[in-house]
This record gives sequence, C-alpha cells and structure tokens, in this order.
Amino acid sequence: MIPPLVFSQTIHNELAKEVARNLGTTAITSEQLVGQPQPHLNLSEDGLSFFHPEARSKNKFQIDFNSGSTGWRIKRADHEKLIKKALGKSDHSLNILDCTAGMLQDTLLFLSLGHQVTALEQSKILFHLLQDGISRSKDQHIFKKLDLLNTRASSYAAQAKNFDVIYFDPMYPTTKKKALSSGQLEYISKILEIESLENNSIKDFEVLQLISARKMVVKRPIKAEPFSLQTNYQVSGKTTRFDVYL
Repeated sequence: MIPPLVFSQTIHNELAKEVARNLGTTAITSEQLVGQPQPHLNLSEDGLSFFHPEARSKNKFQIDFNSGSTGWRIKRADHEKLIKKALGKSDHSLNILDCTAGMLQDTLLFLSLGHQVTALEQSKILFHLLQDGISRSKDQHIFKKLDLLNTRASSYAAQAKNFDVIYFDPMYPTTKKKALSSGQLEYISKILEIESLENNSIKDFEVLQLISARKMVVKRPIKAEPFSLQTNYQVSGKTTRFDVYL
C-alpha cells in the first residue's frame, strides 16, 4: 500500500491530487498528518521525496541528479571501464534493456556512452522519485535516449525485442555492515517492503535469459556464485564482477 502524499502550502491542491492519483494514494496537508510519525511521500517546491520514521537517516529520501554531477564520471571512472569491457566493442550505439533501474547509476553510464536505454523499475514510489529527479535535472540532454518504465523485468520480458544487451543488476544480499553504510540502500529496502515487492533474482534471471539479445550482462558481488554455469566470460573489479552470457 502506497503511503499518503503530504504536500506543502506552496503546492497547488490540484497538482498534489494529480501526483497522488498517479501514485495510487491520497493527498493530505501536513496538518492532517497527525499521531505517531509514519511513512509518507512529501511534495514541496523542492520536489518529491519519501520519509520513513524507522530509517536511520533522518533526512527525507530524494533523488537528485544535480548534486555532484561534475564529478560523478570521475568517481566512477574505473567502474565505467569495467562496464565498457562487459558491453564489448561496437561501432554503433547499443539498445540496452536495464532490468533494474534503481538509482539509475549504471543507466547514466550507458547514456553517457551514447547508448539507447530502456530502464525498468518495479517500484511505483521509486519510479515517481526518479521521474521527479529527472524533471529537476539541469542536464536534460543526457536523458533524451532514456525510456523509463514502471514494470517488473519478468513481466516485461514477453514484449522485449530488438535489444542488443540485457543488463541485470539484482539487489546484492544485504549484510548488516552494508545496510548501515548506505542510507539510500536502506530507504530503497523500506520502499520495497512497503510495496510488498519480492526480490527473486534467480527467477528473474531465468525469465530474462529467454529474451533474444546479443548478450546478457549480470552484475554480481565479486565473491558471489554466478546464477548459471553457462557464463561465457567475466569482467572483474575489486568488489564487483560482470558475468556475460552470449
């Protein structure tokens, strides 16, 4: 069940109702949010955000593609080399299906390399947070080749066609140490929990293998077992590995 959308006085009532309707929830004012703190979405002049009282971070969760934008490629330069190697050489832009949009981190890398990307996000809350973040981005050009869809990869598989690469980045197994180190990961876990969305990576992998494509790239922790023994080759970094299936 999607939690209520709380909107500030600076937001027009009809706009709040429209956003809430798209999310499948109700719009209320901050004055109507009474009692114990509860999970809710927040719409203000700063955009759309999500709050959960049980999250360790007391800040609202919002997707912002503007902060740190000048350095994100530099910070992920080594990771970009791994992805480029996993994708392989090509004399034309690729049509990539990113089955797990998440925070669009890898999607942004694909787009920066000039590829066309269809990104799938099963969470309705995260999907709308992404849309809001994209609408506020100062660099609209990078998103021109992005088609963002609110659907689960296993549901989309039957209609998927004409893709060069299937990219699958399932959620890593959560450890206590990792959960404590990332407020964003914790918030995403809370969102998936609220929406009762299952994380069945092996089932999704089996369905995605049925899609006709030149290759499938699966992102895994460096020490994790591959989903299949039919891996054609692997591209490994210090903490991450890409299993490639042709």
